[in-house]
Amino acid sequence: MSSAPFGATCLSEGLPTTSPAPAGGGKTLELRIRHQPAYEPPMPWLAGIREFRAEVLYDRGRRPDFRDESGRYIDEQGLDFGSYHLTAHLGPEAEIAASVRLVPPESPGEFQAIDHLGRQGYAAMLTGLRAMGTPVHEAGRLVVSPRARGLGLGAWMVAAVMAAGRAVGAPLLIATSGTADGQHLLFERLGWYACPGTDRYSSHYEDTVRVIAHRVGEGAGEYEATASELSRHMDGAQLDGSVRIRGLGLPARG
Repeated sequence: MSSAPFGATCLSEGLPTTSPAPAGGGKTLELRIRHQPAYEPPMPWLAGIREFRAEVLYDRGRRPDFRDESGRYIDEQGLDFGSYHLTAHLGPEAEIAASVRLVPPESPGEFQAIDHLGRQGYAAMLTGLRAMGTPVHEAGRLVVSPRARGLGLGAWMVAAVMAAGRAVGAPLLIATSGTADGQHLLFERLGWYACPGTDRYSSHYEDTVRVIAHRVGEGAGEYEATASELSRHMDGAQLDGSVRIRGLGLPARG
């Protein structure tokens, strides 16, 4: 899969800017990176991301745990605190089209990989990766709106969270990935690999889930050009605040 041309502007949210005109008059993406402080109340924008995730994950009743009896979509996780939240928008005023989260090791929440494997299983996995003592970061909650599917946003968002990992100095990324919908294959195209012995069935997601890993220095596979370009735009940005990168070309289908 080839990556689309960029030509974006990066700014701290709230500062005036002009975005480049999209080539050929087509649509462009806006990437927003926002940080939820670990020990402060939820930022106002976090509720919108949580509702977006929950509605997509609910999947018309396939996963009922993501909606309460009143009909409200719910995906409130402790891992949201202390984390970086990336959202893609099909235009500066558009709703969320896709989201993903990057959790640093100092987050007060417990990694989904630990919840998935248990502490002993997680420690055994790190030993197998020769990563004991490594400041592991966890990518998670990769969600794409059904209305935005077919654009390549899933792979593009993985490239974006990998670029964010580079920006914050993460040497190793892990994630939990479902297998029924081929999500693990998507990650593999970007240089991720399965951690042996981590497959478990999750009744919460109604899927066999596994832990996957990526060493940041090994590149992003087919999307290395995209990840490198996003890294360039994040370089020097204050990711602990709120950042917008505008004028990004839609990923090419391939």
